[in-house]
Amino acid sequence: MSTPPTDIPAHLANALRAGVDAARAASAAAAQVAATVLIDAADGRGSIQQAWRGEGPDAWCMVAAYGFRAHLLKTGHGDRAQIAFTSLSAEAYERVRDRVLALEECPHDLECECVDEPWPSVAALESGAEEIVTREDDERGFARLAHGRIALTLWDEPVWRLCALIQLARTAERP
Repeated sequence: MSTPPTDIPAHLANALRAGVDAARAASAAAAQVAATVLIDAADGRGSIQQAWRGEGPDAWCMVAAYGFRAHLLKTGHGDRAQIAFTSLSAEAYERVRDRVLALEECPHDLECECVDEPWPSVAALESGAEEIVTREDDERGFARLAHGRIALTLWDEPVWRLCALIQLARTAERP
């Protein structure tokens, strides 16, 4: 173990390194639990896989399940994910869209920069263009309609919200 190039005493540098290592381990463990939560939302059908650099965002792990793929992001503490719903029906998409819009009602203060239609409707997607999904004035993901199904990707969402969205989408897809 080399000495860091600072004036920090070795015993404090070692303690700091141990604290950082413990925080990384805790985040990795939280990501595993969060991945299990997402699989549970998918009726227990799915698997946790190693996330490899270059195949998606920098992630602790990846969930592969019927209808979606999720990466537990290293930018969080294991509690945030990028999700790609691969094939939503119009009804499932509208349920997901309505739930998120209801949760994020903008107070429209004097400095409001949110857009009138932050999530494209199914009708807007039918034009054939890929549409950006926004959060206030920030890009949140994208949606695209192809062959009568909607692909929806959200780049950075809390796992608790994704759990609810997976359940909504699955409920809409059941006969």
